[in-house]
Amino acid sequence: MTAEPVPTYQLKIALRNTSPPIWRRITLPADTSLGSLHDIVQVCFGWDDSHLHCFAEPDTDVGFVDFDAPLDRDPSRDFDEESASVAELLPFVGRRLEYTYDFGDNWRHLITLEKILPASSGSRRVHCTGGRRAMPSAEDTGGAWALQGVLDAVENRPAPTPEPWTDRVESLREEGFDPAAFDRTALDRQLAALEPRRPKATPASGSAKDTPDGRRCSCGEIHDDEDLDVEFAPVRPVSLAPLADLADAARQVPLIDAALRLAHWCEGGRAVTSRDVLKPALGRRAVQELELWSLDDELGALQPAERDKRLGRLRSSGDLPCLDDPWQLALYTGLLRIGAGTARPGPDLAATAEDEGVVEFWSRSLDGELDILDDLESLGLPPMLSVALGLEHEDKDGYGSGLAAVVLRALYEVSDGEWLDTALLAEALRDSALDDGLSEQEAGLVELLLRRILDQAAVVLAEYRAAEVEEKTDGELDHIRLHVPGLQGVTAGGIDLALPGIRLRLTPLGRHGLREYLLTEGVPAPLIGELATADAPTLLNGLLDYDEDAARAEIAGWISHRGQGPAAVQLIDSCAGLDADAALRRLSATAVLAQLDEPTALRVLRKAAASQVPGCAQIAAITLAGRGELPEGHGTELQLWWLVDHLWGPLGVADEALATFLDQEGDSLLPLLDEIADDLWRCDHPATGAVLDAAGRHLRTRDKALAKRLRRSATKVGSRRRR
Repeated sequence: MTAEPVPTYQLKIALRNTSPPIWRRITLPADTSLGSLHDIVQVCFGWDDSHLHCFAEPDTDVGFVDFDAPLDRDPSRDFDEESASVAELLPFVGRRLEYTYDFGDNWRHLITLEKILPASSGSRRVHCTGGRRAMPSAEDTGGAWALQGVLDAVENRPAPTPEPWTDRVESLREEGFDPAAFDRTALDRQLAALEPRRPKATPASGSAKDTPDGRRCSCGEIHDDEDLDVEFAPVRPVSLAPLADLADAARQVPLIDAALRLAHWCEGGRAVTSRDVLKPALGRRAVQELELWSLDDELGALQPAERDKRLGRLRSSGDLPCLDDPWQLALYTGLLRIGAGTARPGPDLAATAEDEGVVEFWSRSLDGELDILDDLESLGLPPMLSVALGLEHEDKDGYGSGLAAVVLRALYEVSDGEWLDTALLAEALRDSALDDGLSEQEAGLVELLLRRILDQAAVVLAEYRAAEVEEKTDGELDHIRLHVPGLQGVTAGGIDLALPGIRLRLTPLGRHGLREYLLTEGVPAPLIGELATADAPTLLNGLLDYDEDAARAEIAGWISHRGQGPAAVQLIDSCAGLDADAALRRLSATAVLAQLDEPTALRVLRKAAASQVPGCAQIAAITLAGRGELPEGHGTELQLWWLVDHLWGPLGVADEALATFLDQEGDSLLPLLDEIADDLWRCDHPATGAVLDAAGRHLRTRDKALAKRLRRSATKVGSRRRR
């Protein structure tokens, strides 16, 4: 079998805590080592590699460090960056890594896999394909806050220059340094001098990597027996509306439209006060000329003369929400910049003229609003509730509930055109909390948190036209009674909360926005069709997260992209091996191979079935047998082997994963297990004993007789091996 070509990865690397953001877009071979990626980041941002660094997976404790450097980290927990590839840590589009440089200044870079491109036939090469904002030499500056101060001072913004770097600011001004400039060609030439190294020992694509904490599975996570969420609770793959349609919808959001028009209105400069708002006279002009009063129901209902009188009494532009809300949004997102008492369009405004730019602006704005959903104080609840339930986030000083992503993920997974009943969702998650061992009181608190999050989310999503919202009548209010110390309105018996039932339905624009939010939160959110150009292992690993309809669409696109003959070769190659990860790939490959019916593909399958390659031979023979063609050298033992292999993939991830798999597939698997349970010990699959033992344990409460027969077969496997 021929070797699989290496795809090209498109990465976006953004320096965190800079506004406007400084970022670079690059392409590189997928099998580039993390050590080489370190070299690339250093060049992209002008670092001189004089400090320690590390890569880390967001929301986990798993890190990758350079073992040639002195370490202040635990080597029993961290892994050598030269032994891991970019593809292993970024197995699907949307996956993210964090690169930290200089543990004192703490320069944090967010690395996102944006696209998986076809393999290049040329030399191994790193390219810069885009970026924004210039990066001055910032070694030992003091971190992102100090760099921001330096850049603001260079642009004459009214921010104090960090004292130790006054000379640096003057030097940059004398050099004519332009923070808004970015020279892609110059950076591309620098990157051409780098040769992306492969890892010291590159595992087969999609294979498992054993670690002290567990096993690195095909999803890119480290799993132990308690960590199954990513692999067996995936986000449903979706399709998004065309970019042009999303851009049209984004421009029609009143707040977005107002912020854009305000930024353009400031061409040539507009005077601002010391509070960075328009001077009152200019504020009144902006409201009138841009008709911002239409954003305010009260002002919009007035006759023009009465409205003029009301605006004439305006003392501060910050006192009028229809002006201040879009003004603050424009400042926050970089559409406006203030310097020397004057507001002018920022460097990001030009990009919003393009469809991609305006959708990105809308997404960033929505994301900023959704972030507050994890702040209990903003929801009118005391942070003690989060602490009591163990839901706090350390990076938010104990104010994060961590439930916003759960709620928004549930909304995201509702099919197009369907409604999410918030009361039913809150009740379902409350029942789940009870099943997990929480008390009635604790589960009630969870429901309270969820309802408040849902109410606030409805307001935000409606404002951004991300969702349609329907509210029940007053007679249909839901009542929750709790005894919660510290809440206003508590009586001796508790507190009565009357919460309106709400239904939410995502718009196409909202589905795009929630996907961006989930990716930011580290939740995989695949798109149907994005695997069309991926290699076979990536396809098979990704299909584990797809429902039947989505998988069918993805498979059709993947096969048509390369033709049936090459598809058969790539699929069979990816099925080699008897480890658990190879078994997981074969679990997905069954459905893909069943779609191949052309003569070229069937010849590949027959050749593979006649080979002695473990895994390849069996999956090819099983596929042909399903078409009524039993290859020579294979017999009824294929059924035994297929069943054991079918269960081995989930069991190899974690013991509980097999239980989940049996629950999901039990209706089809249990009759077959019951039929051949007494013969399964004869199967020559190396995982036979482990599979029979685990299946017997997990089926004890469901089918005691079958469980006993499976455990008896497991005992025979052990006896046979001892002989």
